[in-house]
Amino acid sequence: MKDHVAKFVIIGLLLIVVGVPMLLRPAKGEAGGEVVALNGAGDTKLIIMTPHNEQIRYEFATAFNQWRLKQGKETVVFDWRAGGGTSDLRKQLLTQFVDAAKDGREEMGVGVDLFFGGGEYDHNKLAKGIKFKRDGEERKLSVSVPAGLNEAVIEDAFPGQMIGGSKLYRDDLLWVGTALSSFGIVYNRDVVEMLGVKEPKTWLDMTQPEFRDWAALADPSHSGSIAATYNVILMRKGWEDGWSLLRRAFANARYFASSSSKVPVDVSSGEAGLGMCIDFYGRFQAAVTDDVRVGYVDPAYMTAITPDPISVIRGAPHKAIAKEFIEWLLTKDAQGLWQKRIGTAGGPLASELRRQPIRRDMFTIDGKVDWADRELDPFSVAKPFVDGVPDYFGFVALVSHAMAIDIHEELKAAWAVINRVEDGNPVKGEMLRLFDAMPKELVVDWPSDELRDQWLLILEDEDDLRRDEVLGVLDGFVKGLKGRYKKNPDLKLQDRLAWTLFFRENYRRIVELEKQVELRRIAVAE
Repeated sequence: MKDHVAKFVIIGLLLIVVGVPMLLRPAKGEAGGEVVALNGAGDTKLIIMTPHNEQIRYEFATAFNQWRLKQGKETVVFDWRAGGGTSDLRKQLLTQFVDAAKDGREEMGVGVDLFFGGGEYDHNKLAKGIKFKRDGEERKLSVSVPAGLNEAVIEDAFPGQMIGGSKLYRDDLLWVGTALSSFGIVYNRDVVEMLGVKEPKTWLDMTQPEFRDWAALADPSHSGSIAATYNVILMRKGWEDGWSLLRRAFANARYFASSSSKVPVDVSSGEAGLGMCIDFYGRFQAAVTDDVRVGYVDPAYMTAITPDPISVIRGAPHKAIAKEFIEWLLTKDAQGLWQKRIGTAGGPLASELRRQPIRRDMFTIDGKVDWADRELDPFSVAKPFVDGVPDYFGFVALVSHAMAIDIHEELKAAWAVINRVEDGNPVKGEMLRLFDAMPKELVVDWPSDELRDQWLLILEDEDDLRRDEVLGVLDGFVKGLKGRYKKNPDLKLQDRLAWTLFFRENYRRIVELEKQVELRRIAVAE
């Protein structure tokens, strides 16, 4: 009997030790940080789909609730829906609206107030919305609705309205920018030193053979930010040279992650040597290591600085709070959270976010005193794309999968062979030709080598008599691809399979060619 009493006493003490702290601990926000008395109550709520990380979610939820308390308002319960990258979340939301439209519930919404974060492309897709049939009639419906901001708010936050050729908000206010994004290279200095190469500064540095199996990349079909990164390279370097560079970077990759946030984490830990990522992921990871082990660089004149928007979703159950949240996001106090250091007035509580504010008037000497990255000056350095260069975003994921992601081992094997064969060997020239070859549907039909080689210089000169011809070629190429899939959406899958076979065959032929090189070497030796 005494033994049983002793056991019950021990169990009781354990319950007290474990249970009391659980009962008395402060409430935590979704991000895991302490949010004492800021968890909200009642029906005051915001439901937000977002690709933003936990640090951003925590800091902005906490700061917004602190601001509301000062206004004499109750705090808000933030219900974050953050499972996946921007593209995955956007597709999920559109699918929910398609299902709602089948039952005539589309105007009631799907229980989401805001889509916060991601790039212009995905928010424009939400604005374009869905198609559905009702009563024999095909209808279109935008998934996002106007934010409802008055002109005074817009004029205060966006006096210049543009950066590097990109608008900071849609004219119809179906999305509004909240921060600025650029794309660059995050790298591990220890790995770079071990490999005996210089710290990367340009996209081309990612193609160095020394980085084989050391590059970390993300899958553009899941990550809108990485798709935008690949698209920027294509728009800056051109379709042919852009894919040539990307293919070599793909061949150096260890993997293609489903989320771009994995890349800088693996680089920081030494699992990878370098990778492509959105700027704040790279800067944030550099900050974690005090900018010693991890570095981040925006390739000069080869990136793009674009708005990171927020959209109000149709049928938002808490639309008034959603509008208030957007208006607050555009204030100087809220914008300061993107860059201020921990411990400074109005700064973040737990994590420095190291993002670029979208308000131009934040970028002053006095305004940047408390910033983590005081050298930032996006409005001065943003370089617009040359007028007439097409946007290839819609084809990035499709070609990336056929060229590399679906046959990554064959790609890496071909790249390894090419780098084993010495320069000057005539077989290497054939290997490189096969490596860079594209299926006929992906070949730009240039009427001459001169136009193919000088297209960018021609477009940059508004007085060049060949400019219209170049514009016609590029416009015709992109319209041809778009029209191909507009008439038959199923053709996209057929093309992906056919192109995959094309690339795989070329990569295997490269491996076979190495045997010829070896046979010749043996013959010469004998």
